[in-house]
Amino acid sequence: RDREGKAGVFTCMVPHVPMVAVLVAWISVGNTPLLDLSALAPDLPKGVRVLGKAEFSNPSGSVKDRIVEYILDEQERIGRLTRFSGQTIVASSSGNTATSLAMFSALRGYRCIAITNRGTSKEKVQQLYAYGAEVVVTASGVPTDSPVHYQNVEKQLVEENPGYFGLNQYDSPLNPEAYYATLGPELWAQTNGKITHLVAAGSTGGTVSGTARFLKKKNQAIQVIMPDPHGSIFYDWWAHRKLVKPTSFEVEGVGKDSIPQALDLSLIDVMPRFSDEQAFATCRTIARRMGMMVGGSAGGNVHAALTLARKLKGPATVVAILCDSGTKYLSKIFNDEWMASKGYDVAAMDASAANRSAQ
Repeated sequence: RDREGKAGVFTCMVPHVPMVAVLVAWISVGNTPLLDLSALAPDLPKGVRVLGKAEFSNPSGSVKDRIVEYILDEQERIGRLTRFSGQTIVASSSGNTATSLAMFSALRGYRCIAITNRGTSKEKVQQLYAYGAEVVVTASGVPTDSPVHYQNVEKQLVEENPGYFGLNQYDSPLNPEAYYATLGPELWAQTNGKITHLVAAGSTGGTVSGTARFLKKKNQAIQVIMPDPHGSIFYDWWAHRKLVKPTSFEVEGVGKDSIPQALDLSLIDVMPRFSDEQAFATCRTIARRMGMMVGGSAGGNVHAALTLARKLKGPATVVAILCDSGTKYLSKIFNDEWMASKGYDVAAMDASAANRSAQ
């Protein structure tokens, strides 16, 4: 509304400032809602709550907006990057970090080269193109020392082009630092310091490590749960210090075939395993019961949170990170044909969701 109370759409004109610069101010990352998911489990013990941190409500649709904004702000502060310079930024990603970088690059006047692999959903790849990124899609399931592994492609491009800046999300200390500075304080404030359990799966490990470090500094008794998909190497390294060969899994954005430097496993108290089917069934249940769509990593987190919460004694506040939006997986998790092609019993999943909603 204008000063006279008249409603409408109004143009903001700032002399000598590019309109893109004005738009940057309208991008708001963080301060996402904390939602009560307790209704998903009517059998929760008295005094136990399960909450979900709605990171899918960030501008590009995922938690990764936090690290991209943080890293870019820091590089701009020290003079390594300059807005509207056309400098090239490179990021290897399973989709969400690259998408966030593509969005911020469009806003801040950078050239973005996004490297992902064939396991990434087509929605996330199309989102990269929509923001104007140059997209490199590499083979999936290749060894970590392969030159076509998406992380190695980023390293190679940066090495061969001295003017390029590599986001390096898997090993950058700025990754967990971003969550220590933002997500951890938000969870503490939104729960009035009553959070007892954090549930956050990892890929780079930045989300769980930075958030856990902040929360444990506030209260050492807070338990940190890092669900890990079957096929990832994290569990065996955390539990047995044994590096195993990764096997395939369908859930995107969590689990890994290597150990990133951004991940601090000393902060993890429990690491339950989950299957693709458990994660995807939970996603579909959340859509039908709670009216919101989340991705497979969030499904894994919520599955682990509900399983844990049923065993607790109140009072307890369990917070699961809802990492990204389910609209990024319409061709997979929410596509009955794709689900059936992977051997999942969609009818049974949806019937189970309906039965729980009737309890």
